Amino acid sequence: MKVETSSVGDDRNLDSLVEIANESVVRAIRAIHDAIDGVRAGDPKSASEIAKHMADLNKALNISFEERKRLDDHKRKTGELGGGELDLDAARSQVLDGLGRLRAARGSGPISQ
Repeated sequence: MKVETSSVGDDRNLDSLVEIANESVVRAIRAIHDAIDGVRAGDPKSASEIAKHMADLNKALNISFEERKRLDDHKRKTGELGGGELDLDAARSQVLDGLGRLRAARGSGPISQ
């Protein structure tokens, strides 16, 4: 039995790719925070790692945006997402999820100081 899929792939696969990309962003942010904590603790090696971790964050963000765009494009093609619709509940949920991941990566302190 042959399973036909679009050139983009199925929704579950695209959703998974978006989630993996978002997790990469969170890991990069954690690495930056760890390097900053190392600098504060006096570890000179940590200072040299910050630029690498920032580059990793930039790559992860770009991949995350690309995967999200692919998912949205696919949903528009299949009619799941309207051309001009704005799903505020979904946007709010994503923002809150992102803040939760940032808080978890940062620890118990506030996000901005």
